[in-house]
Amino acid sequence: MIIIGNVTHISTRYLSAYALGLLFWFFFDTMNDAVQLGVNGGYAFDFHQTSLVLLFVTGFSLLTLFGGRRPKSENTARNNEFPILEGILVAFGMGIHSFGEGLEFGGLAAGTQAVSVLDAIGGVGGGISYFLHKLLESTIVIVVFLAAARTQNMSIRRQVRQIMVIGLIFGIPSVIGEAVAYSIPIDATYFFAMGAGAALSVALYVIRPIFGGSGDEDTIYSRWVAISLSVLLGFFLLYGAALFHS
Repeated sequence: MIIIGNVTHISTRYLSAYALGLLFWFFFDTMNDAVQLGVNGGYAFDFHQTSLVLLFVTGFSLLTLFGGRRPKSENTARNNEFPILEGILVAFGMGIHSFGEGLEFGGLAAGTQAVSVLDAIGGVGGGISYFLHKLLESTIVIVVFLAAARTQNMSIRRQVRQIMVIGLIFGIPSVIGEAVAYSIPIDATYFFAMGAGAALSVALYVIRPIFGGSGDEDTIYSRWVAISLSVLLGFFLLYGAALFHS
């Protein structure tokens, strides 16, 4: 509670800048795990490449279409629920990548000859890296939640309780992925592709202050969707250009 209390005194723009820096690397890392949506295959668009692209768009669309709505000020009950709902949505989006990682770890654990999972992932250094990655990635979700909670004058105690719920939603997919892949071999690349699309949408949540302004809820939501689609268009224009290099 002390930590959250101190963080709430930091300007939203600085918290968002911090989270955006994390997201740059998170997106880069997830795209590599998704083998860059099959960009090295050129304009083949076989089943594998097409599936990666469609899952990327699906991950992006899920967060875009279900997000973007701000609660009306006169609806107190909805106001109180809004921050955690937005946090849950972002935690789910980030959790798709965690599920893919869980699949990798589960498959590794099932087939490794190493004495322990820690040895299988590269020893103590690998374990520390994984722990720090998960810890820092979770703060992206927290920043989005705090930015929303700050507009609702929510108490510190209530924020802490809701952050714990959001943290579970962010972390559980990794555990589920490990359990599933331990028994059933699954290609995690497809989930990383979906997670990369979700990560691109999460970036819009982080820099959401650019969507602020007057207007009714429907107008703001329309602007959110239009800007989100513009971001997706820009991404795929460069993706299409990169396909010619293959």
